[in-house]
Amino acid sequence: MSLRVRIGNATVVDVVEQRLLPAHDVFVDGGRIDSVVSAGTKSAPSAETIDASGLFLCPGLIDSHVHFFLDAGGDPRGSFLETTEEERWNCAARNARMAIEAGITTMRDCAAPADQMFALQRHIDAGRLPGPHILSCGYAIMRPAGHCHFLGGIEVSDSVQVESIIEQQLSLGSGFVKLMASGGGLTPGTVPHDADLDLVIMRKAAAVARANGVHITAHCHATESILRAVEAGLPQIEHATFVEPPGRYRYDDDVARRVRDIGAAIAPTVFGALKPAQRFRVSGSLNANDTAAVERLEGRLTNTTHFHELGIPMMAGTDCGATDTPFDALVDELHTYVRAGIPEPEVVAMATCGNARLLGLTETGAIAPGLRADMVLLAGDPFKDLDVLRAPLKVLKSGSVVCDRESTNP
Repeated sequence: MSLRVRIGNATVVDVVEQRLLPAHDVFVDGGRIDSVVSAGTKSAPSAETIDASGLFLCPGLIDSHVHFFLDAGGDPRGSFLETTEEERWNCAARNARMAIEAGITTMRDCAAPADQMFALQRHIDAGRLPGPHILSCGYAIMRPAGHCHFLGGIEVSDSVQVESIIEQQLSLGSGFVKLMASGGGLTPGTVPHDADLDLVIMRKAAAVARANGVHITAHCHATESILRAVEAGLPQIEHATFVEPPGRYRYDDDVARRVRDIGAAIAPTVFGALKPAQRFRVSGSLNANDTAAVERLEGRLTNTTHFHELGIPMMAGTDCGATDTPFDALVDELHTYVRAGIPEPEVVAMATCGNARLLGLTETGAIAPGLRADMVLLAGDPFKDLDVLRAPLKVLKSGSVVCDRESTNP
């Protein structure tokens, strides 16, 4: 088979080693990277050439925590409940287009109406809709009337049906298991400081996930829910906010060290928390409940600093779709990690090869032979300026250019 695309004379962003490789040619064939060589050392007369002189070629970004069927507005739950299935579908399609045009070539959806979610994946995979590669859990598993039950989550009160529920979802298209182990601010009738899901259920779900070769993660705002995730042996935790009754934030170093000691990873989802916290502060009329909310929301930035200092692996995820967090917000999330004390090259690695490793995505995350050709062509060095990632000049998904800002420039 002849080589189809040559990206010539690029500075390759090596996210694994966190270094730059100037003047390199990247050859793509059949949607995968064939070779990465010094410029001019390999010929391929039949290949289409993209001249990348003076430009930077980076792996496509990976967002570990999204919700395609939420609209990222001021009231995403209300909007979801007030719209028809067709309107929800159109919302998800818009979100998918926004993400891929922002250079986010892979996303993990962490709770959705399962039938529509799996259909969205099929449409994108078939090329009928623009969008990233998607890893989805379908429905999340929760206690009766638990957090995000309005999305159609699977509500359980004991562990008896957990195995059959998980295996049915896997057969329909889910690629991992998501537990709602605490309440959340988006769902009336739940509160973030309550550990909602029984430890027996969490242990059973973890065992079933391992037996089926998929990863499992848990939404955990409550400190007690983080502890249960550790005791259940979960490999991943979402948010890890450290909220205690009656709703106050308190970082617990002992619990964080237990997370580290079992080798679990955390997605701190900072940016989407800081925006409402800022809105509360700007309003200038904080009551006791608002003050507690601001503390727990802003606490995620503090937590991220602690997690990094402890050496806890972290996944770069936005929680986009939730309140005021659009599907191009990943760079904003990465900026919060820099504020937390993480160097820019490490942050870029978190959103590429780091997420790929932690999510078990063996076909993407770096620019290396054999991997899927998910790449973005940038005007500058992302290790020095994260903002060059906001509007890539070109976005390649599986070797095809799916967004080309160069061709639209005068």
